[in-house]
Amino acid sequence: MNKKKKQYYFELIDVFQFIIKWKKPLIIISGVSAILSILISSPWIIKPKFLSTAVFYPSTNNSISSALLTDTRVKQKDPLEFGEQVAAQQYVQILESDYLKSKVITRFNLLAHYRISKDDREKNYKLGKLYNKNISSKKTPYASIEINVLDENPDTAALIANGIVMILDSVKTEVQRRIALQALSIIENEFKRKEEEINTIKKRMQELGSKGVYNVEEQSKALTELVGKNGMSEYVRSQQNSLALYGAESQELYNTLELQVEQMNELKKKLDQARIDVDGRLSNVFILQNATPAERKTYPIRSLIVLGSILGSFLLGCIVLLFVEKFQNQKDSLIA
Repeated sequence: MNKKKKQYYFELIDVFQFIIKWKKPLIIISGVSAILSILISSPWIIKPKFLSTAVFYPSTNNSISSALLTDTRVKQKDPLEFGEQVAAQQYVQILESDYLKSKVITRFNLLAHYRISKDDREKNYKLGKLYNKNISSKKTPYASIEINVLDENPDTAALIANGIVMILDSVKTEVQRRIALQALSIIENEFKRKEEEINTIKKRMQELGSKGVYNVEEQSKALTELVGKNGMSEYVRSQQNSLALYGAESQELYNTLELQVEQMNELKKKLDQARIDVDGRLSNVFILQNATPAERKTYPIRSLIVLGSILGSFLLGCIVLLFVEKFQNQKDSLIA
C-alpha cells in the first residue's frame, strides 16, 4: 500500500514539474483561448437571449352547462377547480400541436422575426427548428403548465409567452365550441322531430274530440251517473258507442302524449344547455404567473464559455506538449 502511495506521489510531482516546465506555452495557450472565447461569446457574435416564463393551471371543466346548470344534488365538476394531471397532459398535447404552433407563428409573424426568407425552400423546416429551440412547454410536478420563451428581445419573449397562453385558451374554446355546435344540431333536430310527433298526436286527439271522445275515464263516469239517474237515452247510447269505437285509441294517445311531453321537456333542458355551451364563455386557464421581461440574459453564460475554453485549451496544450517532449527525448536518445 505504501509503495502505491509513494508511486502516486511521484507521479503527481511529475505532473507539476511538467506544468512548471512548460508554464509559458501553457499560459500563452490559455490566455489566447480566454481572449478568443471572450470575443466569440460577445454580443456582437453570439446574440444574447432572454427567458420569460408563464405558468398556469388548466381548467378541469369541459362544459359550462354541465358545471353550472345541473342538479345540485349531483356532484359535478367545479368550473373554478384547478387542473389535474390528466388535464395538464392534455393541454401540453395541445401546446405541442401543429395547429396551435401555426397560430402562434401567424400571430407573432415568427417567419420574419427569425429572419427566414419567404422564398427559402426549407423555410418550414428552419422555422420549426427555431420554434422548438426557443419555445417550450412542460408539465410541472404540481399539475401546472410552464411555458418558456427565449428571445433576443426580453419584451418580445414575455409578449410571446403570454400570447401563447391566450392562444391556448382560444384554441381549447374553439374545439369545445365546435363539438357543442354538433351537439346543438343533433338536439335541435331531435327536438323538432319530437314536436312534430306531439303535434300529430294532438291533431288526432282533436279529431276524436270532435267525435265526442276526449277523456275516456271522466266520460265513462259521467255516462254511468246519467244512466243511474235518467236511464238509458239516445244520447247516452251514442256516447257509449263513440267510447266503444274510439275510447281505447284515445286512452293510448293520452298516455303516449304524456310520455312524449316528458321526453320533450328533457330535450328542452338539453337544448338550453347546448345553447349555453355554444354561446357561453369560461376561461380554460388559471394564470399563476404572467411572463415578464427578463432583466438579465439567460444565454449565453459567458463565464462558463470562457472557463470551459481555458480548461479545454489547457488540457489540449498539455497533451500536445507531452507528445513534443516525448518526441524530443526519443530524438536525443537516438543521437546519444
